[in-house]
Amino acid sequence: MMTINLQRRALLKAMMLGAGAMALPGRLLANAGSALHWQNWSGNQVASPEAMHFPMDEDALRQILKAASGTVRVFGGSHSFSGLVPTDHTMISLEGMSGMRRHNADALTASFGPGTRIGMASAQNWEIGQSFMNEPDINLQSLAGAVATSTHGTGTSLPSLSGMLAGMRLMTVDGEVLELSEADGDLFRAACASLGALGIVTELTFKNVPAYRLQDETRVMGLRDAMDLMEREHDKTRNLEFFAFPRGETAIVKITRTTDEPDTPPAEADSNELLELASDVSMKAPWLIPAIQKAVTFFVEEEIRRGPAHVIYAQKRSVPFNEMEYTVPLDKGLECLEEVCAKIRNDRMNVFFPIEFRYTAADNSLIGMFRGRPGASISVHQYHRQEYNTLFNAVEPIMQRYEGRPHWGKLHTMDAASLANVHPGLETFRTLRRQLDPQGKLLNAHLRHILGEPAA
Repeated sequence: MMTINLQRRALLKAMMLGAGAMALPGRLLANAGSALHWQNWSGNQVASPEAMHFPMDEDALRQILKAASGTVRVFGGSHSFSGLVPTDHTMISLEGMSGMRRHNADALTASFGPGTRIGMASAQNWEIGQSFMNEPDINLQSLAGAVATSTHGTGTSLPSLSGMLAGMRLMTVDGEVLELSEADGDLFRAACASLGALGIVTELTFKNVPAYRLQDETRVMGLRDAMDLMEREHDKTRNLEFFAFPRGETAIVKITRTTDEPDTPPAEADSNELLELASDVSMKAPWLIPAIQKAVTFFVEEEIRRGPAHVIYAQKRSVPFNEMEYTVPLDKGLECLEEVCAKIRNDRMNVFFPIEFRYTAADNSLIGMFRGRPGASISVHQYHRQEYNTLFNAVEPIMQRYEGRPHWGKLHTMDAASLANVHPGLETFRTLRRQLDPQGKLLNAHLRHILGEPAA
């Protein structure tokens, strides 16, 4: 989330240790014994299913579906914070179905297995002279999971991963494989952000662009200045985002453009240890948060990085957190963010992690966050060791008042009735889901709640 000058680490670390003056507990690992056990990246979602499968191809997947009883859910990189994955019955990983399947140099398309991680797919694209139009800054998610939740990067002219699809193969619960493309209308539009509720994706084909290189510039500035920069430059800059520290009134801005200039030397790996330390100290000494937030931005290195797109997009995230993200209409984004920041400041909330602010182009999915309108996404994070409901419950009503649509893979409290108010395509999606899976075999408790389906 941030790059810190290695020569300044010792000073910042000493400052925080002196200010905190407390013992920091170690992270405990759950002991699942001999039972099957799954948990997501942050540990806020867990499951102990009756069966867990790792099919290598469509035939194996078909046999698993035919034999499965109860609910079936697929997990990918396990980076979602919402309850999309957990079930007590059958869980499936598509990790064995990964890698590039084929590509078309003339059409600039490439097809991948569903378990392919974004980082792997992006590197394989580079090898054939192609690049994704855009990428998120975390690249460890599986392609199928990222598409199912409309995962996105930043850029007013650049769509989410769902908006980059040319086609896919989708296996229904009875084992039939559907070849879907834009010619399939609403069914394809539903599958572009499916929540894993329509079937199981077995292949994804992306509309790519010729391989390109990027220059990424990191700046530190006051929060008001960062907002003004975003307002002025968002239509002039390929990728623009910032991380807001409301209580420190500071921000880290990232400006990314295409470049033909030479690559910069690889940056020394950042362990993120200072971010974890700052989070621990802030959690236990909340009166220090404004000072620590200001100090961390002072110690962030203002730098320029250049290289292949897939190298520059990726950022290391080794400190777990829980996250809520809402996407509001683009022209209301900064106004909404100001209210969120004011709420955190005025209530002196115990949160150190910054708020991420990004723009994304509209797409044609049925229930993606960017369906029919470009969006401003506001991502609120809480350190994984901290209780997050106080923070999220305080800011969620603000984002909902701005017609916010929650990120499907992140925490929110909306139900089917409230979601229908911001997702015009939700009823069409529900109808298509019932046609493809009339018994609700793919629906866990969370999906039944947000889609308005009765409990099993």
